Amino acid sequence: MRARHLLFAVLLGTAAAANAQSTYPAPGALIVLDQAGGATGRGALYAIDAASGYRRPLSDFGNIAQGVLGATPSGLARVSTGLWGGDDRWVATDAKAGTGGRGVVFEIDLGNGKRTVMSDFGDASRGPLGSQPEGVIYVPPVLLGPLSGLFVLDRRAGTDGRAAIFKLDAGGRRSVFSDLGDGRGARAAQAVAMTWRPGALGLGGKMLVTDMTTGTNGQGALLAIDPINKGRSVLSDFGDVLQGWVDPSRDSAPNSVIAGSDGSIHVLVAHAGTDGRGALVKVDPSSGYRHLVSDLGAEAQGPLGSQPVAIRWSRDQQVIYVVDAGSGVDGKGSVLQIDPASGVRRTVSDFGLSGYGALGKSPRAIDVN
Repeated sequence: MRARHLLFAVLLGTAAAANAQSTYPAPGALIVLDQAGGATGRGALYAIDAASGYRRPLSDFGNIAQGVLGATPSGLARVSTGLWGGDDRWVATDAKAGTGGRGVVFEIDLGNGKRTVMSDFGDASRGPLGSQPEGVIYVPPVLLGPLSGLFVLDRRAGTDGRAAIFKLDAGGRRSVFSDLGDGRGARAAQAVAMTWRPGALGLGGKMLVTDMTTGTNGQGALLAIDPINKGRSVLSDFGDVLQGWVDPSRDSAPNSVIAGSDGSIHVLVAHAGTDGRGALVKVDPSSGYRHLVSDLGAEAQGPLGSQPVAIRWSRDQQVIYVVDAGSGVDGKGSVLQIDPASGVRRTVSDFGLSGYGALGKSPRAIDVN
């Protein structure tokens, strides 16, 4: 029976490949960054058909013919048309590349996989130096919106190395948007991810940051940053039972965070749920109250997780995609899909099945074309 399933996977993958060659990366395609992918393990970028799960390599960070080499690429974001004009642009962070190994932000051409350095965080002429830039998001301009542009979370920058968020201009010049270790409210300890939650017409929006070790019992917290005065507050303390769901494991920690167009907030919690396989929770944007959406260790809700590291909304915001670095065949990673209403999961692409394209090693980040 297993042989039959594998043969079916190969045939389906082959058919998907034939159909995909002229359409990738199509609108709605998933763009996934594998931190250890590529021929030499320096990272790779893939396009994945959300229906068939077929993977096509876009850029090998170890291929010098495609541009500056990578080291440990980790963050990924799409820069939509409107900031600089022209086609959508794609950027990726690499925490150890660049001058002095202080990190870079690459711009990547999805058509030919070529990479150029947008900002070298070790180059003092481009602004304050970085140390470990990883998270990256793009905030599009909106009516009355207090901010827009490209923002990078550096996990070791800022006061006492507690993290900082840099803003990049069109030329890659950096300025500090928020120093998460200064005295403007709640201080970060181990900030790992961020997102922008806009308000009505752009008013009342907040930058949200997950921190893995602040909060009650060191179980992490979701911080909110005011874009005007840069003040920080704890929106949700993941160890506080008065704010809803709390995982019983002291090892659990909030990781990736996303905000929907309806204002909803979802957080991926690492080492949580059954057998510590991860969990997806929804957070009330006003009270910070949490409820469990999907336990990635519960078989009744679908394929199990192992090492979930990132989440992203689908293009139509009907489902949430999860990148898991350790699930799938031979632990090569997978992309799962979660119904935010029921918590039910399905596998979109198993990076250990060769019938669906290039094998993975350690998928780390995702966005949607």
